Amino acid sequence: MCQRGTVLINCVGPYRFYGEQIVKACIEANTHYVDISGEPHFLESMQVKYDELAKSRGVYIVSACGFDSIPSELGIAFVKKEFPGDLNSVETYLTILPGPEGAACHYTTWESAVHGVAGAHELGPVRKQLYKTRLPRADHKVDQKNLHFSEEVGGYSIPFPGADRSVARRTEYYEFLEQKKRPVQVVSYFNVGSLVNAAKVMFVGAVFMLFAKFEATRKLLLNYPGFFSAGVFTHEGPTDKQIAGTRFEMKLVGHGYLEKTHSVDEVHSDLPTQTIVAQVTGPEPGYAATSAFVLESAFTILQEVEQPRPKIPRHGVLTPGYAFQNTNIYQRLAPYGIKFEVLARPANSD
Repeated sequence: MCQRGTVLINCVGPYRFYGEQIVKACIEANTHYVDISGEPHFLESMQVKYDELAKSRGVYIVSACGFDSIPSELGIAFVKKEFPGDLNSVETYLTILPGPEGAACHYTTWESAVHGVAGAHELGPVRKQLYKTRLPRADHKVDQKNLHFSEEVGGYSIPFPGADRSVARRTEYYEFLEQKKRPVQVVSYFNVGSLVNAAKVMFVGAVFMLFAKFEATRKLLLNYPGFFSAGVFTHEGPTDKQIAGTRFEMKLVGHGYLEKTHSVDEVHSDLPTQTIVAQVTGPEPGYAATSAFVLESAFTILQEVEQPRPKIPRHGVLTPGYAFQNTNIYQRLAPYGIKFEVLARPANSD
């Protein structure tokens, strides 16, 4: 099957069980590959195991091309282009806006998350192999906040449990390593609105984290997703009306300096006082937006392989931000109602 196409789109998860065989087969067949995985262990393991092989075979392997993590990756790249100086950090705030029918997610996402938490101890050894070079010291370190009120979204936010931050970390690492760009700290949040909603989400999350660690209780999570997710995750997924009525917003708040240093190793001594606020908006994330993201990721690769000078920096295992930031994927996504815009620019910037 891999030999019959130029780009293969893999939508079969959990990827920790079914993904590696497809990646390996694509590389052997010289077929480019995209997927919609949001599983950090799979994503980072593929980077460690297959980057050099894919590079030598002239193959693009680009994972996380669904809702995890195209809005975050392309949004951060968009903020970098629009900010006139040195960025110190970007905070992303995701808001899901359901319609009258509510919102729902498919069981496979739940299943992937359960096994991801159960295998969280496997990430450490992979990251030791992946991150062998120390990045320059951040100008001013930004720590991830727990539950907090965010003025940017007008509600309470918690750390986002998806793959966005881990994918962004790889993008920043390889941009520094291979392109000598200044690394930007990235922190990801999920806007839950009110304190009542925050309490509900945190309770469900605490039960989920505890139960996922033990085999007996893990089976309960897998057998009764609707009960343990308060009806959000089901085997049926969202209805057509739920898909039609739901949309997402992701605000990105960047802090930095108007002045650029002469070197990526040079540190700004003062606080980052300049702020940029951008936003990514689009349709229902799990089906409508994800379909657009992964299809246009594949079409972008198809377009780039035909160019004498592709805008994708190199072959190998890549993140979406590293692969697509200089392509026309932003324009390709516009007809789907996916929009990238600046809401507020830094003071005194031209």
